[in-house]
Amino acid sequence: MKIGFRWLGFVLILSLLISVDSVYATMSSTNYQINWDSISAGGDDTSSSSSYILRDSIGLQGTGNSSSTSYSVNFGYRAGVFDQTADFTIYIQDRASQVSATLATSTTVTVTSTSGFADGDYIALVQDEGSSQNTAIGKISSISSPIITVDSWTYSAALPAPNGTDDYVYSLDATTLSLGTLVPGNISTSIIAWEVTAEVDDGFSVYFYEDQDLTSGSNTIDDVSDGSVNGVQDEYGARSSDTTLALSTFDTVDTAITSTAQQIASESATSFDTRGFITLKATVDGTVADGTYTQNLTLMYVGDY
Repeated sequence: MKIGFRWLGFVLILSLLISVDSVYATMSSTNYQINWDSISAGGDDTSSSSSYILRDSIGLQGTGNSSSTSYSVNFGYRAGVFDQTADFTIYIQDRASQVSATLATSTTVTVTSTSGFADGDYIALVQDEGSSQNTAIGKISSISSPIITVDSWTYSAALPAPNGTDDYVYSLDATTLSLGTLVPGNISTSIIAWEVTAEVDDGFSVYFYEDQDLTSGSNTIDDVSDGSVNGVQDEYGARSSDTTLALSTFDTVDTAITSTAQQIASESATSFDTRGFITLKATVDGTVADGTYTQNLTLMYVGDY
């Protein structure tokens, strides 16, 4: 029995709750506050419309920066103005890009082919693909066949140690999330990775949820209930690369995806550039009807302010 398995209409929702909760070098009293001041020949005003904002000053003196271990002073044109922003980018495993991996170090992986990979691509390194696979993600900084060098690896407990047996590298540039064809007894996996670029004092969380169970007509694939998608029965669940989750069990066991938003990543303090991933796992037994099983997944970034 084979079941064609693919996601249609993968949904990404960015929930950016942005505010400025810290003001540095502020002059204030009980009733008034001056956030930033300048000594200049003119200007020093803010002009805005529904789409644009302009901050201007004329004739500022003594521009530059001075800092120590604990303090930093910025001089010059609106040096103190900081508009908090966040960027949340999703990367999806491209199953068709699979190449075997034979060796990995702190920043490199040796593969059987570098064709199709390029500087700047995001990749996933998978050791012992399946139920207990060990995964790392990184951004390619250079390629010198057969070696791919990344800027750094992001992984859960230990860097994968591939030897060429069920060990692979995948590009993370797909536009459709897919687990391929499910065969009874085999475990199919797929990776959703993300990169958060944000300067948020109290950190952030990533959540996700489904619109329905994996469904084909009136048939569904059961949610994992015993903490492990192990190939014995039809099961579907996911595991996060974040091992420190406080609001869900995706950090410790294979967990069912529900229609209620669940935490799959978190940072408790400022972390300007952070990567992570979730590994989806599915398997079927001989009782599951043939079909194309689909669902929509929604991922959300939420800053903590």
